[in-house]
Amino acid sequence: MTRRYLILLSFFRFLSLPVLLVISVFAWAQQETINYCIDPNWAPYEALRNGEHIGISRDYLDRIEKRTDFDFQLVPTDSLEQSLTFVREGQCQMLTMLNTSPSRATYLDFSIPYFEAPNVLVAKKGSAMVQGLQAVQDELVGVIEGYRHAEYLARNYPEVRVKTVESEARGLVRLSRGEFDLMIGSLLSVYSGINSMKLDDLVIVGYAEPYDSLSFAVTKNMSDKLLPLMNDQIRKFPEHQKVEIYKRWSNVKSVDDTDVLKPFLIVLVVALIGFGIILRKRVVGSYTQQLKQKSKEIESLQGALLEKNRTLEFLSNHDALTGLYNRNHVMHRAEEEVSRFQRFHTPPSLIIAEIDNLSELHAAYGAKNTDDILKTVAGVCLSTVREVDVVARWSGEQFLILCPQTDIASAEILAQRLLKAMAENDELCARQPNTAVGIGVLRDNESFTDWFDRTAKALYQSKRLGYGVACTAE
Repeated sequence: MTRRYLILLSFFRFLSLPVLLVISVFAWAQQETINYCIDPNWAPYEALRNGEHIGISRDYLDRIEKRTDFDFQLVPTDSLEQSLTFVREGQCQMLTMLNTSPSRATYLDFSIPYFEAPNVLVAKKGSAMVQGLQAVQDELVGVIEGYRHAEYLARNYPEVRVKTVESEARGLVRLSRGEFDLMIGSLLSVYSGINSMKLDDLVIVGYAEPYDSLSFAVTKNMSDKLLPLMNDQIRKFPEHQKVEIYKRWSNVKSVDDTDVLKPFLIVLVVALIGFGIILRKRVVGSYTQQLKQKSKEIESLQGALLEKNRTLEFLSNHDALTGLYNRNHVMHRAEEEVSRFQRFHTPPSLIIAEIDNLSELHAAYGAKNTDDILKTVAGVCLSTVREVDVVARWSGEQFLILCPQTDIASAEILAQRLLKAMAENDELCARQPNTAVGIGVLRDNESFTDWFDRTAKALYQSKRLGYGVACTAE
């Protein structure tokens, strides 16, 4: 009986092999091939190494490929510019990691972002800290060809002088040679390039807006087919896997300049000469004491570094005089609100307040009293707005209040409350600043620049009406 059972079982196992083969071939035939391109010179975000796609975008793409019926095939290119050209010509149907921009949106549709990281300003050691792109003056700035920063600078900072470079790695080398003063680069790739090429004369001196908010980009004709599935997979991506991917590709190593060779040789010689129990105890005791001292020094250095990082983060996001958020930070937050509005259609509002006669107050009361007026206005703004609102000093005399998920009616009430609080403040009443206020709610298909310009027109209308009134943008 047992023998018949074994023969029968072997027969069925033999029959199952071709059945499984047929099922596998059928499943493979059902897959649809999607040709895609990458930025081949952007490690660790993504790169081409020995013909293989590696980096953060590769790990995310692998998960999507395993959970969908798509077969993603890489089309190798030499640069991001060539990848963008291939997409426009139809040789590629998708780019795996890209920031959105007005020009790219004309021929590409974007998934929801799946990875965000800051951009930084790099310079030679000894250079002054730079608090965002608005602080760039006469410096020549290196920008990578094909990246969105050339377009962003031309639109928002046309006065900044720009030098185009082939790639981040090539740009860091040219920056080290002194061919230009600053370079804009992505945080992880800049760290990777400085360490791998041993460019010890380069340091990060500030942050550069806007942050990278990276998505999959697909051609218009493939948008309906690809984007819903990819967005669904991005939303389902486990948080612990995101952390694992980030740790895997952000392993930047620090360099310690301490000369450890001499202490090592001394300890080795003492150990060889001693070789006895008494001398061994002395050596161990001495080594333990040195280790404790080094640990204290390391802890002290770590504390100092942490404090400097906190100071740098605060200075990069805050105005030195008023303590409010600065232009760089509020622009980043406003871009987030524009992106959120495009997804969820919950409108944010913008309030611009301006002290129009600040120069006259400066002449009448002096610089210190003018600074006190600005600090007082900042304090009134903070005490008037809600916790969710973002208050920033936009320019010398302008203050900007970003109100998330706020319709125009609620923003008008907030603006009236702000004007009333300024009118009732004793210090401001004594100096009588001319305060104008403009209000604007974000509209469909509107960029932050268009939104701000429209609100600024309402501000000028407030000036024409004699100040002290809040005007709403049309």
